[in-house]
Amino acid sequence: MPGRPRREVTVDRSLCRRCQDNEPTITIRTEPLCATCFAKYVSTKAVKRMESFRVRHAEAGSERILLLPLSLGACSTTLIHVLSQHLAGQSERTGRTGFKLHILHVDGTEPAQSSSSLNKVRECYPQHSYSSLPLADALSLEGIHELLNLTESQENTAEALSIAVANLNSATSRDDILQLLQRKLVVDFAKRHNCEAILWGDSTTKLAERTLAETAKGRGFNLPWTVSDGESPHGIPFYFPMRDLLSKEIVAFTTMTEPPLADLVVQREQKRMVSTKNTTIDELMKQYFESVEQEYPGIVANVVKTTSTGKEQTLLWLYSSLTTNSRMRETGLRLGRDLLKTLLYSRCALSATHLHAIVYRAYSEGAEEDQACWHWEERELQQS
Repeated sequence: MPGRPRREVTVDRSLCRRCQDNEPTITIRTEPLCATCFAKYVSTKAVKRMESFRVRHAEAGSERILLLPLSLGACSTTLIHVLSQHLAGQSERTGRTGFKLHILHVDGTEPAQSSSSLNKVRECYPQHSYSSLPLADALSLEGIHELLNLTESQENTAEALSIAVANLNSATSRDDILQLLQRKLVVDFAKRHNCEAILWGDSTTKLAERTLAETAKGRGFNLPWTVSDGESPHGIPFYFPMRDLLSKEIVAFTTMTEPPLADLVVQREQKRMVSTKNTTIDELMKQYFESVEQEYPGIVANVVKTTSTGKEQTLLWLYSSLTTNSRMRETGLRLGRDLLKTLLYSRCALSATHLHAIVYRAYSEGAEEDQACWHWEERELQQS
């Protein structure tokens, strides 16, 4: 028996692709959306990652506490906003919520500016618990004095931390140790306050940056718990509710809320690469993916999906994919050249043989002038 004939739906391309009522205000991955549909898009992407913490999964008489580290950047600030609305909806529908949020801010190099912005966030979302810790408190954690070669007599002050970090050999090492201290401080706080999990605000762009940065540093084994939801070796689960959203989408969202979330975000000065030798691997990856996500968002998402592969295969895949599109070739060559120099300067854990294979595999079919730029790096690799 023939099925019922399908009704043809006429799509007005001048209107929002989803509601077909309003004019589009933004284009998301080739799909034009109005402000209302875009807000639903962002909220849905984040909330669907919170399935484990629905009301029906909560035990009666007790609420789970989730720790949300707030950097006062666009991603973590947006996450607070989205989850606050989600919890309000749960309370309205069922009379209770599936979890409570405890917001933790770790003060870094600009405590005065951070304190002012944190107070604004607290005023906007007073229903949550808030705490703030100086990064120097991490010096009191077990094993940190030995890690930084500090004596027991040295006080755990911001000055002692600055001196210890300044004594490290490379910019990448200094950046790494600050990230390590912050993560350890957040985990320690979560455990002491009986939090069930930690909700990191990293976007898919940030996770892509971390995927290749950790790979380049020879720490690909870290990826299962630093970019994926679930258990971590720290004894507390990590979750990334913003992992399906690009950084540019989140930044756009902060300007469309009412009042704008952008007013709560601390605008940090962007470091432009002057010398590859003084650029950290993380900074290099950040600058690269900021340009790629504008026109090729699929590549950003695919990088995160490669976390189950080995570190050499991940880099090989990226470099090879860059050469498949002529418009991306110049960017790919520049990334490869700068990354390879940075790896050399930072004593990357990847072997010279692996790096040479990456270069050869990615560019062996390129023009002679393209391959010429690798000659000095290859000689350096063979001598290292």
